[in-house]
Amino acid sequence: MKNFLTLMTGAALLAATPALAQDAAPTVEAEVGMMVYGPNGGEVGTVDSVSEGAVVVNTGTNKAALATDAFAKAENGLSIMMTKVDLDAAIEKAAADAKAKLIASLMPGTEVKSVTGAAVIGTITEKDAEYVTVDHNGQAVKLPIAAFMTQADGAVGITMTEAEFTAAVAGT
Repeated sequence: MKNFLTLMTGAALLAATPALAQDAAPTVEAEVGMMVYGPNGGEVGTVDSVSEGAVVVNTGTNKAALATDAFAKAENGLSIMMTKVDLDAAIEKAAADAKAKLIASLMPGTEVKSVTGAAVIGTITEKDAEYVTVDHNGQAVKLPIAAFMTQADGAVGITMTEAEFTAAVAGT
């Protein structure tokens, strides 16, 4: 779920980051360990990882995946249009929004899928402040809210594969 939140946070932050120029900016080469600075030159964090089109920035408090075109070359590393405080606040807001959306979706009658989305685990029958009960083949299984996630397609899932869930329910 954390990876999903990071990706969703990056997408939200990109939408909020103003463009630096009218023309397309050249892609900046980011490397793990590079410093990332804010608009006034203050340290924001370091590059934690780089993958196809995304750079993960570690602020020391949070991590956010940003598109490579959100960066500009700085004298001692890279720069973005957000301060550390602004980036951390955006990440935390995105995480809180995602959690609220997930909790709102945990309603009776909602289908629950495995972490891969390939298998249906069961259907939610009830929810309280801490737990969600899922009907799994006629058996009531009570799971903590933290075991649930929103999948990329918006479906509700759990943080286990079908085999892991089945083994856990069987006590093996």
